[in-house]
Amino acid sequence: MTDDLKARVVRGVGWSALRTWGARLSSFIVFPILARILGPETYGLVALAGVWLMVLDIFSNASFGAAIEQRKDLEPEHLDTVFWAFLGLGVLLTAASILGAPQVAAFFDEPDLTPVVRWLSLGFLMQMTSGVQTSLLRRELRMGALAGSSLGATVIGSGLGIGMALGGFGVWSIVGQRLTTRVLNVVFVWHLSSWRPSWRFSRQHFQDVAGFGFSVMGNRVLYYLNRQVDQLLIGRYLGKVELGYYFTSSRLYTLTNNMLIGTFSQVAMPAMARLQEDPARFRRAYVSVSRYVCVVAFPVFLGLHLLAEEFILVLTGPDWKASIPALQVLALVGVVHALQYVNGAAMMALGRADLRLATQVVHSVVNVVGFFIAVRHGFVAVATAYTVRAWLLLPLDLLISRHIGAVSLKALGIALWPQVLAAIVMAAGVHAMKTTMLETLSPVLRLLLGTGIGATIYVLTIGILDRRLWREGRTLLLEAVGRRRQEEQEPR
Repeated sequence: MTDDLKARVVRGVGWSALRTWGARLSSFIVFPILARILGPETYGLVALAGVWLMVLDIFSNASFGAAIEQRKDLEPEHLDTVFWAFLGLGVLLTAASILGAPQVAAFFDEPDLTPVVRWLSLGFLMQMTSGVQTSLLRRELRMGALAGSSLGATVIGSGLGIGMALGGFGVWSIVGQRLTTRVLNVVFVWHLSSWRPSWRFSRQHFQDVAGFGFSVMGNRVLYYLNRQVDQLLIGRYLGKVELGYYFTSSRLYTLTNNMLIGTFSQVAMPAMARLQEDPARFRRAYVSVSRYVCVVAFPVFLGLHLLAEEFILVLTGPDWKASIPALQVLALVGVVHALQYVNGAAMMALGRADLRLATQVVHSVVNVVGFFIAVRHGFVAVATAYTVRAWLLLPLDLLISRHIGAVSLKALGIALWPQVLAAIVMAAGVHAMKTTMLETLSPVLRLLLGTGIGATIYVLTIGILDRRLWREGRTLLLEAVGRRRQEEQEPR
């Protein structure tokens, strides 16, 4: 990367972290409060609605939004065409979801599900109206603008949700929270983006982005199979209470995953796309992104595995104790996802959405088969099937990335071994402390002390094993800050 791009990427990661961490931190605060007030049955009902809504969400604006972010030559007609196409699709999806709500409720044998699905369906129309603006802000690495809009919408929506829950509105507190967040995010993004649509639609420009967009949409179909079929099967065969427990463990894992990996992945693809014509620099960027993702992800997910009991008890209370084993299992997949997200970003940056789709086909087929076999043994078995599949197929993902020239496996191994070893040392230390010194303490103290001990061990170990990482991080941070000050001093 050039120095200017490095600085912009570091600032982008910083703003992305603010946006992602702010929103997810808000969720970490709000989710336990709502869980304590509403209970597993209410969250199970919302999860059932989410299974259906995720089917339609496959066709949302993220597919062509990715095409806007990746495309090297972008004309105004591309933006106008994508906007109007997806606005029309948003109307169709909203109408289809509202009309299909009774059938969804009948499938899960939950009559109360119909009005919940219908109100949440309005989110599709809201999401479609801001997709182009959001993608343009990402393409320009204007993560600061996105951070403010997302955080502001999340905080206001969360406040409303808590107020409604305390007021006795039950499941409608979650519906109100989600719809308010969506509406405010649209308003904020439109305010921040200077782009406005014109009254034109070009078939030629639609075809320009259609190939990439439809490949991305195919990936979204397979993502649904990977992450929603498990909830569909649990809801259908085990019931909404069991689904509520599984949904809670999955939700806590997803929040952690998005706070860590999502921070980098939102910046990685558009940044690496700028290097797609320089293979050597692209490979170096791939290794660098992997190092910075894994140096955080490895210890956090191993720590979450070891402290899952304390995590659940402190955040959601003893009523959710049944979720602990599933969270312990799902935490182990986070280590794999750290690498898989970088792989996916690299393929998309190189314009190989078709290859990304092919790998997702393999993952999805193995996942679905595993889910069907595991669901008869309970929701913890379903979580185990998902985690085992991820570990078994990781070598395939890495080999494909090497095949397209995105990464050298030798260079990746050299870059990551310090993080792996430091995380193992940390895990051994936390396990030893937890089973001896900490086992008699309260869950709150065990969580605080376990986290503190683990962080101290990891920081000291990685500081010894990989001093170069600290030097690089300090240099990049100084470059980003210096560039920012220079931009502020330039005349406007």
